[in-house]
Amino acid sequence: MNQQQHIHLLRVQLLAMSRLSQRALDYSITGYEIRNLDFSRHVPTSQCALEEHHSRIKELCRELMNDGIAKPADSRFAFAAFTIAAALHVTYAAAVQIAQDTVRLTESGIHQAASLERMGQIVNGSMRLCIVALFQQDAEHAETALRHQESLRLLEPPSIAPQEELEQAVARSLVEVAKQTHEIADAIIFWLEGKSCVAASGSDKHISVELPPTRRRQHAAALSYLQPKRTPGPKITQSLSC
Repeated sequence: MNQQQHIHLLRVQLLAMSRLSQRALDYSITGYEIRNLDFSRHVPTSQCALEEHHSRIKELCRELMNDGIAKPADSRFAFAAFTIAAALHVTYAAAVQIAQDTVRLTESGIHQAASLERMGQIVNGSMRLCIVALFQQDAEHAETALRHQESLRLLEPPSIAPQEELEQAVARSLVEVAKQTHEIADAIIFWLEGKSCVAASGSDKHISVELPPTRRRQHAAALSYLQPKRTPGPKITQSLSC
């Protein structure tokens, strides 16, 4: 398989994974909004398929980096694909958690919080924009998703009673998805326009000082995973398993 075939296969795997993750998020948020157990119970059904796509994406990224990538745009895509896949994986896990919490909330007869509904709509809309940006290779949609993220800061903090632990758990999951949406949008912009603070290289010294320390560590770990090694690399922890 030549390099362009590798890139094509990587894109196919990434798009398939994005579909599963976005659908799970959409179902989980819809299930919460209308308290529909059918939506919520459908969310975990794609777990094994998503895991397979994620594993294949990591393999393809490693193979591409090991062989060397001639075109800068393809190199950026390989790095972005690795980052996006990791974010989609976390997003799916959060969607499953929302769905599980929704089932418990429904069975307990607790009414949904309007503030969480609004938060879920914004987060879901931002993720949809990211997926459209990925499919259409359009950085403008990714930039719009980042602007949508800013609107979350204008929302009033969800009014949730301390005893309503399940509602608090839903809020935490939505915050996690918002973080992953930001990661995906940033990775897409980096791929398409090269505007990310990160250079697709194998050393932390190439990472811009504009990137916050936490993000520098995350990207350095991802880059070191992709680079050829003679010793075992950092362990990539899986939050889901088949």
